[in-house]
Amino acid sequence: MERRIRANPRLQQLLARALNESMSTDLMVRLARRIVPDYDIYERTGFRRSMGIPSLEVAGQIARDLGEGIPLLRFVEALIEVDGTGFMGSRIRVRGLEPLLREVETLGYAYDGDLRLFMETAEAARTRTWSYLQEGQTQELSFLKIDVVASSKLVRSHAKAKIDRAYRDLQRIVVAAVYRRNGRVWNWEGDGGVLAFLFGDKNVQAALAGMEIVLELFLYNTFRCTLGAPLSVRIAVHTGPCPYHESFERIQSDTLRRLALIESRFTRPDSVTLSPGVYSDLGPKLSRFFEPFPGDAGGQLYRYCLRWEDD
Repeated sequence: MERRIRANPRLQQLLARALNESMSTDLMVRLARRIVPDYDIYERTGFRRSMGIPSLEVAGQIARDLGEGIPLLRFVEALIEVDGTGFMGSRIRVRGLEPLLREVETLGYAYDGDLRLFMETAEAARTRTWSYLQEGQTQELSFLKIDVVASSKLVRSHAKAKIDRAYRDLQRIVVAAVYRRNGRVWNWEGDGGVLAFLFGDKNVQAALAGMEIVLELFLYNTFRCTLGAPLSVRIAVHTGPCPYHESFERIQSDTLRRLALIESRFTRPDSVTLSPGVYSDLGPKLSRFFEPFPGDAGGQLYRYCLRWEDD
């Protein structure tokens, strides 16, 4: 289950105070509708539509309705935007914004001024959604798929304790490389999984993560692996639209199907294969580490692997 941002009475109090002291009830409702388009303050409060609703009542109701979960982050982001740029041509100063931000930070989030979003900072706050994606939402993402080569043979030829340790070590290597670049583990099945990247230069970050995993695994095999043979993996990186579902098994995506095909059919052991959409974002300094090779339907894919130069 995904971690949820639980109700925080102090945060809701700060949110209600900021709204009440900074803007009209009409503006409060307009901002709430940015997050919940069909938000109806009369339905929520029980007031008759012919009556005016006191400002404090409106502020308190909105704070209770939007004061937890992902809607909380999106609503506070809207307040930051209004405070910085105004609303419909009017300058709005949101009072009490700083203590409100500090309270959100205690939940494990920090506001990124470039993305204009709250980002998860603490490990305890890390979710597969980045506290951004919602159930059923389709988004452009970059995906990395990793799979252990000849996993069944390894399992048959080694003691369970040794295999379990090797797979745990692999998972630690993969997760470290992915989390370092603000990626997330969408699915892990012991001998591999699917990792996702959403923000910033997501294609570059996914490619770098794959390259780091190959290098770290080489060092692991050289100095730490206790199996009788090196632990070998295939890594593919692809980008495209994909819906989010809390249950990975529910996700039906051409992007993920293409990712799996690239990994299983076109990726050599101990290498990273990029689709053209990922490769095109790399730039000259990074793309020179990848060599093109024929894919299917006359297209090209791009491969990275460790190379040893002669003296």
